[in-house]
Order: sequence, then C-alpha cells, then structure tokens
Amino acid sequence: MKESIDGERVKLMTRMASFEANEGKEAIRICNYFRSDYVCLNVVRAIVSATLSYFLIMALYVYYNIDRLLQDIYTMDIMAMGRKLITAYVVFAGAFGIIAYVVYSFRYDWAKKNLSDYNYALRELLNMQDVNNG
Repeated sequence: MKESIDGERVKLMTRMASFEANEGKEAIRICNYFRSDYVCLNVVRAIVSATLSYFLIMALYVYYNIDRLLQDIYTMDIMAMGRKLITAYVVFAGAFGIIAYVVYSFRYDWAKKNLSDYNYALRELLNMQDVNNG
C-alpha cells in the first residue's frame, strides 16, 4: 500500500513541478491581479497599441501618396475626410479593444482554473503526506 501511495505522490509531484516550471509562472503572475484590473490594463494597452499602429499606417499612407494629396488638397472635402479618418480610427481601436477584452478574459479564466487545479493538487499531496505520517 505504501509503495502505491509513494508512486502516486511522485506522479503528482512531477505533474506539479512541470506546471510550476512552464505555465505556472504565467498563471501566478496573471492571478496576482483582480480579473477586472488584469483585463482593463490589457485592453488599455491594446487600445494604445492600436492608436500607435493607426497613426503609423496613416503616416505611411500620406508619405506614399503625398504627390496626389498635395494636388488634390484644394478640391477635397477636408471635413468629410476628417470624419472618415475618425470613424476608421474608432472602428479600428474598438475592434482591438473588443478582441483584447475577449482574449484577456479567457486568459485570466484559464490561469485561474489552472491555479485552482494546482492548489487542489497541493491539498491532495498534503493529504497523502498525512496518511504516510499517520
């Protein structure tokens, strides 16, 4: 009986060590935040990244089409173009924000579940140790 429990303990400890060495570090780091804080922080990061990306894309577009833009500057409707650019930015940043919300919500739930499983394994290991000592 004692050898089977020791074998189970070794398997459990190996599985736990593998978790700690691999995805456990990330799960612990994620679970140090409240869910809302973790998701909100990463959504804000995604929107900031989207904003920088949008302005970089617009700058490259202007740089590539500078000749045509300078020729048409007096004939184009600046207000309509501004509304289109702002609408495109809101859609672009909004899409990034929504995708980030979904992704980071799933990541947090995944980390919480894995950490819960790890804590259950710790309790199980403690119970095995109590059985062997008792």
